[in-house]
Amino acid sequence: QRNAKGLIENVGPIRIIDGTYIKLPNYALNWTAISKDSSGIKLHVRVVVASADSVFPEKMIPSTGNIADSDAVNHIIDADGALYVMDRGYAHKTKMGGWMERKIQFLVRVRKTFTKETLKTFTPTHPRVTKNELVSIITRKEPVRYIEFIDEEGTPFHLITNRLDLSEEEILETYKNRWYIELFFKWLKQHVKVRHLFSLSPTGIWNQMFISLITVALTEIMRLIHQPNKPVWTFLRTMQQYLFDPMKKLLKDFNRRLRKSKGRQKVPLGKPKKIRYGEDFAIVSPINQEHFIDKAKKRKSQKQ
Repeated sequence: QRNAKGLIENVGPIRIIDGTYIKLPNYALNWTAISKDSSGIKLHVRVVVASADSVFPEKMIPSTGNIADSDAVNHIIDADGALYVMDRGYAHKTKMGGWMERKIQFLVRVRKTFTKETLKTFTPTHPRVTKNELVSIITRKEPVRYIEFIDEEGTPFHLITNRLDLSEEEILETYKNRWYIELFFKWLKQHVKVRHLFSLSPTGIWNQMFISLITVALTEIMRLIHQPNKPVWTFLRTMQQYLFDPMKKLLKDFNRRLRKSKGRQKVPLGKPKKIRYGEDFAIVSPINQEHFIDKAKKRKSQKQ
């Protein structure tokens, strides 16, 4: 996909960054608690939109559920010439300043209260655009483009990009493509079953997340090469059964009727072991259930 032109010729390839939350069972309350009765992890992912028919994951860093998206973004963003599209969770001036210093191209949605200094005002040419300005985010001297528009449902959007060469329509169309990563997360959870965990240990959970994304990427590569007349999720399910067989057997056996699964077999738990959180390949900030229980007790005692 190195020579891919992307969806919009003048924009080029785009990479979309976002995170998704995966709720974990109660056994993970001892290290991924986000409240006294809920726990989970996050997957911070970047996907490549090479064309309308080719969207695939390229990079990922997992974390415990208490890590903000903006704290993980620099692990998955690079100065590679692509345009990075992100939502409001990444709209931090210090991050933007660092991206401009590294010559990273970005298009980020910001909040209405985002402070900026207007340098020049342009007359909007697109019917849905209400503001088109050249602004400074104050932390850097380089100017950026600020676009304010209202979508079909009347929701206002505020965008900032350092791609000054793009027209209003190109900026709006590019941001609309951010929806591709939402579709990717939906596909990942429904068909790759990342919520169905095979390990109770942190390292095992992180490994499963990486394996899941590798599976999606390899499936997409095979789809692009062979273009079977089947949905992607059907191809993936069949491929899992014929992983160690010749490719010809896999392609030939698409119409084979699959047997029903007997379900996951129960495995007896062994003796408690020292937890290894996998800090070498994930962003980990362990918090247990007691932290939130003690916090609630403290607030209650202060009120009394």
